Amino acid sequence: MPSDVIESQADRRPEPMSESIETAEKAIGDLDSLNRALLESLPASMPWQRQLRAGLVGADARSEVLRLVIALGKSEKEIAAAGGDILAAMRVANAQLASGRADVNTKAAVLFALNLTHRIVDGLSSGRA
Repeated sequence: MPSDVIESQADRRPEPMSESIETAEKAIGDLDSLNRALLESLPASMPWQRQLRAGLVGADARSEVLRLVIALGKSEKEIAAAGGDILAAMRVANAQLASGRADVNTKAAVLFALNLTHRIVDGLSSGRA
């Protein structure tokens, strides 16, 4: 192969992701796993359980949007907006627990998911600035 062809192929390599983006993507995966586990274990028999499930489904959808925004290399503003959306969804899910009789483990898991979401959003905002 001519050297100019090799150089042009090397120019097409994607830039490596920053460490904060990689860390955020791992944390988003952890958050997805936690949300899925909560959704599988939470019955939908009581009204507060249905509301909590709806909040968790909303957070799951928003985490997928955040993942796509990051993967597509969108602007800092769009990443921050997607991060704000998932944080708002997790706050709603956490608020659903106040109106119900959730067990200690469910409350702890949702609170852990909310704290993980805070870390994701904080990591993205500090890593991109």
